Amino acid sequence: MTSQIFQAILLVLCAAFMNAAYTLPMKINKKWQWEHSWFAFSILGVAVVPTLIALATIPGLWSTYSEVSAGTLARMVIFGASWGISLVFFGLALTRLGLAISFAVCLGTSAAVGALTPLVAQHSNLIMTRQGSLIILGVLVIIAGVALCGMAGRIREKALQQQSADARHGFLGGFLLAFTSGILGSMLNLGLAYGGSIQRAAQRHGASLAMMSNAVWLPCLYAGFLPGVIYCYILMRKNGNLSALRLPGTWYYWPAAASMGVLWFGSIILYSISTVKLGDLGTAIGWPLFLAAIVVASTIYGVLAGEWARTGTRPIRTMILGVSFLVLAIAILSYAGRA
Repeated sequence: MTSQIFQAILLVLCAAFMNAAYTLPMKINKKWQWEHSWFAFSILGVAVVPTLIALATIPGLWSTYSEVSAGTLARMVIFGASWGISLVFFGLALTRLGLAISFAVCLGTSAAVGALTPLVAQHSNLIMTRQGSLIILGVLVIIAGVALCGMAGRIREKALQQQSADARHGFLGGFLLAFTSGILGSMLNLGLAYGGSIQRAAQRHGASLAMMSNAVWLPCLYAGFLPGVIYCYILMRKNGNLSALRLPGTWYYWPAAASMGVLWFGSIILYSISTVKLGDLGTAIGWPLFLAAIVVASTIYGVLAGEWARTGTRPIRTMILGVSFLVLAIAILSYAGRA
């Protein structure tokens, strides 16, 4: 394995562990509901923190966009808004399917679409080559691994709760929501794949090769944070708990939301750097690698947190099998990167 590929894999793994941990600060927001924490994260974590980081790493940031065509910026906005909507769809799917199945369907779809779309749209000449075949094989192994992880989560849920009148309904509708969320969620990766002109403009302004992608993310994120803010605001109005945002003793909840943004956007930056090191097929190989590694990281966090305790051996055995598939996929895609 070449030094560049090895560095890229390490960056992806670091990014995955950061991404898998970015929601942990929500645990300290005891007086807030989910919609309050996600509202604060959408504003601070998805919009403000990335802006501050981009300003610090891209000289002449705002003038960079004057050198980019309106069509390119419009595509970034569309990709970002689609990704933002995917977060809302994922939240709706959770109420119908639960976390395990929603995560499996959404992540598997996103991995497949996010990897195959750049391959087909930008490198179609490689599809029938050995390298293209390895990428497709890696994506298929990821889908199988994520499906097994979802199955393990479902078995775990059954072990932890009795099926009763509280059991979730509307599986088909929830499945379609999660599937659509996976497709739209992959649009963030397409923003990077089609943001080459923004990266080059940032470089001309003095941005480093490692940080030039920060300029690509802002148009996507500015469009992407709006669906989450609007949805959470509507939910707070519906539930009559909008005033909870100003509860006494909750001032530190807002810095916690900002720290979520540092972890989340930090993972995106490391992922961006990894795609540069992976070469021309960086977004096709890096995205499924990133998502697969997130599942591995979140599984480790879950085990450490005792989420699999007292559920028997079947759920964890199924999960280990699924994670093994994901590790195999990482190896396949790593090999594809130097094929």
